[in-house]
Formats: sequence, C-alpha cells, structure tokens
Amino acid sequence: MYQKIKYISHIKDDFDVVISGVNGVFAYGENVDNEAIDALIKLYQSGKKVVLASNSGMRVSDLYYLLKRKNVPMNIFYAMITAGEIAHWYLRNNLNLGHSYYNLSSKPSKTMAGLDYEVTESPVMADFILIESDSEGIDSEKAFPVLEQALHLQLPIVCVGNNTSLMSADGVVVGAGALAEKYAMMGGQILPFGKPDTKIAAYLTEGISGFEPSRCLVIGDCMATDMRMGSHFGAQTLFLTGGVHQISGDIEQRLNDLSESYGLNVDYYMEKLQW
Repeated sequence: MYQKIKYISHIKDDFDVVISGVNGVFAYGENVDNEAIDALIKLYQSGKKVVLASNSGMRVSDLYYLLKRKNVPMNIFYAMITAGEIAHWYLRNNLNLGHSYYNLSSKPSKTMAGLDYEVTESPVMADFILIESDSEGIDSEKAFPVLEQALHLQLPIVCVGNNTSLMSADGVVVGAGALAEKYAMMGGQILPFGKPDTKIAAYLTEGISGFEPSRCLVIGDCMATDMRMGSHFGAQTLFLTGGVHQISGDIEQRLNDLSESYGLNVDYYMEKLQW
C-alpha cells in the first residue's frame, strides 16, 4: 500500500511534474531546510516542472520575496499559488460579504492588503470574521469566545488556509482550519480557501504541455490538505512523516490509522525531503 523511500531520486523517473507544499516540506515557519531545497533544485535540473502550492495567507509576491531573501533559487519554480492569493482575488471580486471584517489572526492580514475592506476592533462591527494561516499559528484561547460571538451574530468565517495544524520554527501550532472546522461543527458558515481544493492543482499545471495527473507527484506533510488534494487530483503522493502529524514508532500502523481516518491512501512516504 505504501512504499517507503529514503531519497526522492529513487522515484524521479516515475513523474514529470512536482506539486510541492511549502510549510512542512522545506520551510518551518520562516526557517528553510537547505537539504529539502537541494532536492527541489535537483528535481528541476532533472527536467521536472516544480510548482508550489501553499496554504499560507501570504500573497504570491510575499512568498516569492520571502523565499528569495532566504536564498531559495526562485527560477526553479514553474508556478506558485497561495491560499492568500486565491482569497484576495475572491474578496476583490465578490462584495456580497460586506465591507468590514474582524481579524482573528495574530498579525495584520496579508490577504486583505490593498482591498477596500475595513478591519474592526470587535466582531459586533464586522460583516465577517477572517482567520488566516501564518507561521505563528492561531491563539485558540482568544479565538473560541469570538467563534461563539460570531455564531450568535450569524457571521460567516473566511478561512485562508485549511490546515488544522502547521509547522512553525518552534514545532506544531494550531492552523486556521482547526477553528474553521470547530465553527462549522457549531453550525456556522465558513468560506474556505486553499488546499485540498483540486482546482489549485489544475491551475498550477494547466499550461504544461502533455500534462497527465498520473505523472504528477504531490509532496506534503498534511493528510487533510496535501495528500487529499493529490489523491483526488489523480496524482501520485509523497507523504512526509516528520511534518505536522509527527509520526514515530510503528510508522506503517500509524499510516494505516491515518489513511482510515481520512479515507485515502498515499503512494510513498519518507521522513523528510532529501535527494
């Protein structure tokens, strides 16, 4: 069911296109894993099209310059997209949500930058709630009372990045998706942006001549987002066990448990990306 690999070079002839996640694949917060970057460079040098699909709230330009400042060679990437870019486009072209929002994230929103929306100091004055994934995670203690208030006010939640957890420089932190999932269980309305939406994979690969999903490899550390998108897109999947799920011990049994829980399988797994 699962094939363990130590080096991605052992399977490189089985695919032509790589859809790679960012956080948990080669970035941990704003720290970059040079060994993983080297693997992506060598995939590019081997003639593979390498594209990035991030559930970050950053815009594409923000991600580009962040990685460039970290000395990542940006010429190796054929295309990239972020949840923040997708949500920004949607909110720019769909004004039915209103004109004000309350930001549940710890930092000023990059998704909303340049848009004609007002950020409010209280959910009472907002037309919707914004939850945006960032490298520091979400403060759950601050968030849960806001969810209860938002539900009472019947406010929708815009969730930018569907990860329930993500890797930071200090370990695993709570992602925007965890709060959106909680709000949906409470009966609230959510508008999610980012993986596992397969339209993201289709967008990143639409200009590649002769593209076949079966010759595409999706790399990620999250079953609910990366692996689900890859599986539903018809691509091969490479799951990194050292990411948000923090798999140790009997890895095969843990993978079986995760596969059963999420209703999907993966093709390959390794602890971390290396050539």
